[in-house]
Amino acid sequence: MEPRPLAGRVGVVTGASSGIGAATARALAAAGMTVVLGARRADRLAALCNEIRAAGGEAEAVPTDMRDEGQVEALIAAAARHGGVDALVNNAAIGLLRTIADGRVDDWRAVFETNVVGVLVACRAALRTMLSRGRGDILNVTSASAHEAWPYLGVYAASKAAVHTLSRSLRAEVASRGVRVMTIEIHNVGGTDFANAFDPAVLPEALARWRATGLLNPETPMITPEDAARAIVFQLVQPDPASVHEVVLRSRAN
Repeated sequence: MEPRPLAGRVGVVTGASSGIGAATARALAAAGMTVVLGARRADRLAALCNEIRAAGGEAEAVPTDMRDEGQVEALIAAAARHGGVDALVNNAAIGLLRTIADGRVDDWRAVFETNVVGVLVACRAALRTMLSRGRGDILNVTSASAHEAWPYLGVYAASKAAVHTLSRSLRAEVASRGVRVMTIEIHNVGGTDFANAFDPAVLPEALARWRATGLLNPETPMITPEDAARAIVFQLVQPDPASVHEVVLRSRAN
């Protein structure tokens, strides 16, 4: 691979303040891409942008709550200051640990508004530029839970199944017009903040169920955010018209 295969391109990364999003921002910037970063935690975004700039990259922070349509639109619009959106990585997502029987409607709405509606709004905004230019990449981050029965994570799993299916539908709509739509399905990544919102009273029971049903192998090492970032770069550097439609990234024994 050439040293900076994404030079001259502009990318938007959501959920970029930590974990997979932050690792992806660093990897894309190292590959030459100008990155426009969205997340709710403005202080972390600013620190990440400073880090990227110090390493010789170009980055802009746009504090963004994916549940706010105006903020998502503003995030995509910010890329116009750098020449437009060449790539959109929809990574932002939240998950809550609770059975359906104990579920709360406000929690369900927060998950779907962030993980699904926010993705749709970002795609719609990015497509205004991509379709008019006849090129662009949309890469949506999904989860192994989208295709498996994960107790306690049913609502999150349903949201990721929705993202997987809408990505296929979107591909059918825009591929002939020059836009690639890709997904990366990720399982059990360490070093992220995803589980911080999990109820500590429920987590031990959930972990026991996942291990008992073979969904989670406690003996295998977890993959890292940097592993996911490398896979995302791999998808984005493929020359047109090649498209790595769907990547499944797991630890070898999971």
